[in-house]
Amino acid sequence: INGCVHMDYPDKSKVHIYICDDGRRAEVRQLAEQMHVNYLDREDNKGAKAGNLNHALSVTSSPLIATFDADMIPRHEFLLDTVAYFVDQEIKNRELEEKDRIKIGFIQTPQSFYNPDLFQFNLFSESRIPNEQDYFYKDVQVARNKSNCVIYGGSNTVISREALNDVGGFFTKSITEDFATGIKIQQKGYICYAINKVLASGLSPTDLKSLINQRIRWGRGCIQTGRRVHICLSRHLSLAQKANYLASIWYWYASWKRLIYIMSPILFATFSVLVVKCSLIEVLIFWLPMYISSNISLKMMSRNIRTTKWTNLYETTIFPFMMIPVLLETFGISMKKFKVTQKDAKQNKKKDWVYAIPHTILIILSVIGIANCIRWTFTTGRIDYFVILFWLFVNLFNLVMSLFFVMGRNAVRKNERQVAEIPCTITARYGSYKGVTRDISEGGVAVIIPYAFDVDEEEICGIQLDSDRYHAAIEGKIVSVTKSKQGWCYVFGVTGLKDSRQDFLQLIYDREPSLPDNLDESLSSFDDLRLNITRRVVKSDFQNRKKARI
Repeated sequence: INGCVHMDYPDKSKVHIYICDDGRRAEVRQLAEQMHVNYLDREDNKGAKAGNLNHALSVTSSPLIATFDADMIPRHEFLLDTVAYFVDQEIKNRELEEKDRIKIGFIQTPQSFYNPDLFQFNLFSESRIPNEQDYFYKDVQVARNKSNCVIYGGSNTVISREALNDVGGFFTKSITEDFATGIKIQQKGYICYAINKVLASGLSPTDLKSLINQRIRWGRGCIQTGRRVHICLSRHLSLAQKANYLASIWYWYASWKRLIYIMSPILFATFSVLVVKCSLIEVLIFWLPMYISSNISLKMMSRNIRTTKWTNLYETTIFPFMMIPVLLETFGISMKKFKVTQKDAKQNKKKDWVYAIPHTILIILSVIGIANCIRWTFTTGRIDYFVILFWLFVNLFNLVMSLFFVMGRNAVRKNERQVAEIPCTITARYGSYKGVTRDISEGGVAVIIPYAFDVDEEEICGIQLDSDRYHAAIEGKIVSVTKSKQGWCYVFGVTGLKDSRQDFLQLIYDREPSLPDNLDESLSSFDDLRLNITRRVVKSDFQNRKKARI
């Protein structure tokens, strides 16, 4: 809400902010009053999220509607960068005849996250790999502009009210109402665009169960939508649109593809079941060019956001939990209830070990297969088994990394921190000191100061933060002092916000998250394993020194 309140617009009187609360909570109504925004509730929860949005449509009138999930925080330029597309098209349409005018349906911006996703966090890779969703929102979505089949992601979007009215509002007959609503809008001839600039960031699922439930809902919802919107039979979708949307649905069957890829070499090497009959030359002719070219093309086309290795790893981690739900949905056994993804849940390692059972079994079978292939190679003198060994080792790497993922990682930080350089002034008992923040979170501020100064560890210091847009006066206690290349790093824990809470939150979140936006090319698969083993064995060393040591 704070992010929405601080959005820029030429005429702020045209911006109306609504909390659509299906929980009908008195404390949320009170929050809306405190933040000077509108509060909407309804008598029932019919239609779940789609019904909630349709109710909001019925009691509002603005021609453009921005939708945000409750955990998303828009940046101040969100409206300026998205509404501009509608304004530009409106100006161009004035010079065109009615039949040639283009109607924009929606503008979709990336769903970005200010906390590491579970793959980044659990695999100790928050400084090495981008968010798993970045490839879809920053690359695939933008590519879909060409054939006008951009997927409406449900949040961080500006939609035309006219388009929504033309399709009868948000689609209520699917648990992925966003996916279905976007298709319906494009069926009506509206042009929809995706842009890759991050204009809002939210919270990624923080435990394995929530992540699995989220993916099951997405998968089942897409298959359900394909059946209920009749993509193949629609006369209002082009061949390219149909192909792209069918690919979006077919994607969710990757779990069965992954099972085949993993089990095929295991069936031969472990159980002596012949799966593919061919010579080594045939394998090199038909498989090797495809394997090399797909690796190179994915890396190039995604601008190093994604590689085949990481795609395989993501699929291997999730596939055991997707297979049955996808199969049930295929045969029309639908998930009836809309489940909101839990974003504040904590990892439970004891319960999460249940999810490790399928990966553990497959690891054991792969090791047996590797041992058999090595033995056969030496006893027969044939090199044909090298291809089987290659696939067994590739799959074993993915399975072991998936096991590390399921094992999880202890979360030490209570708040997510963002790298940010903000001029600030520290006021302590013996004087004032100017510096620049290194990073900032709701719980603390790290400040770089060129020289060392003395501060009592029980003293509450004043910290004045001043950016071009926001000014916050907060209070904090010293947590640690360390020497850095730039000078001395003083870390303060926040003890009070005075009257600066809103500006302080904007200083943290009104920016693109500081997590990586492409892959670190310097690290290999061996480094991935080494990093995960060493980080799990060696205990973290926490810096508690509160005085500058000179």
